[in-house]
Amino acid sequence: MASEKKTNSLNLYNYIATNPSTGVVRGELRGIGQDSVLIQLERMGLEPISVTEKKQSILDMQITLFEKVPPAQIYNFTRQLSVMLKAGVPIVDALDSVHSEETNALLNRTLDVVIDDVSNGVSLSRAMDKHPKVFNSMFVNIVKAGESAGVLDKVMFQLADFISHDLKLRMGITQAIRYPSIVVGITVMVGVFAVTYILPRFSSLFSSTRIELPLPTRILLGIDQFMNDNWAGIIFFILFFAFVFWRALQTKAGLYQWHKFVLSLPIFGPIAQKMAISRFCHVLDTLDRTGVPILEALEIAGKTAGNTFIEGRLYNVHSDVQMGKKVALSISTHTHDIFPPHVLKMIQVGEDAGAMDDMLGEIGEMTDAEVQDKVLKLTATLEPVITVVMGVMILVLALAIFLPIWDMYEALSKG
Repeated sequence: MASEKKTNSLNLYNYIATNPSTGVVRGELRGIGQDSVLIQLERMGLEPISVTEKKQSILDMQITLFEKVPPAQIYNFTRQLSVMLKAGVPIVDALDSVHSEETNALLNRTLDVVIDDVSNGVSLSRAMDKHPKVFNSMFVNIVKAGESAGVLDKVMFQLADFISHDLKLRMGITQAIRYPSIVVGITVMVGVFAVTYILPRFSSLFSSTRIELPLPTRILLGIDQFMNDNWAGIIFFILFFAFVFWRALQTKAGLYQWHKFVLSLPIFGPIAQKMAISRFCHVLDTLDRTGVPILEALEIAGKTAGNTFIEGRLYNVHSDVQMGKKVALSISTHTHDIFPPHVLKMIQVGEDAGAMDDMLGEIGEMTDAEVQDKVLKLTATLEPVITVVMGVMILVLALAIFLPIWDMYEALSKG
């Protein structure tokens, strides 16, 4: 076990090599071992003199820890690889050809390891499965299905289309909620700044007078006093709650309960539910069109819903179909409270007509439109609500500051 773990790790190596045109060259390469680096040097047309492992500093490890590959880079990689495979390029050469200076550094290093594994006889899906930070379970499972069905090139094309579609949907949602999020963030920061910095500057002035402070001023000064007296406890509570919440999400039971709770939310629940339906239908459509067996397609599509509560229900669908039941009947039995009645009816009609892939595509497109419509309506509703809340906050702050000043002015004018 120890040796296997060491083999799968990605390390940094210093090398000295000779080049027929430039002479001696020095540099750094990442690989799963010295043999991996030697193979990379051979591809680069270099004759190695020495290869030694470079010890990473704590700073290097921290930087690597927070590295990630943007979804757009995964899409570009998938599209380029699908084109290469369709043209008949061998898998190792196809993987090697997608390297470029513009490609994400983590993706490039991961591809070096994947190329080495595939060159040594490991399947592409198994090689990718070793790097969950780059290739998620959906990606790996779809590649595995394409390999087993002998249609890897077709699956990669369909996978690229799905990633592109998923990116557009998420970008649409992000753009729709960007403005409300910015406004809410600025409003909260202004409120905290006013309570903790501006209002206390007037508190000494107010305390030197005998006038009774109005209610808004007393409330905000009380909040400021509470925060000053308990700031350490507040910070500790926030960090402790965030840590407990994060740890709970790392467990299957915690993540299951959280996803179930999200679906029960009045506004965001239906959006999350429809997004899960859309992903399931699009992935199942992709796999069905490429000739993947229905059982394997259901198993993979069920894991890509993005919600463990729904994924559990879809696993039961897979079990029923494995026992010989129809797909539409199984989905209706286990997900009748998740899939709308008209969606269940469309799946049944598509299965009876032998065109379930076309029907799944239609359901996916229809559900995507519903998601975008709900997000736009949510944005349209949030904007006036946020405007009113901002107005109320500004009014309260203004009253808290200017009412005592006005009372002081009246008291002085009478005196």
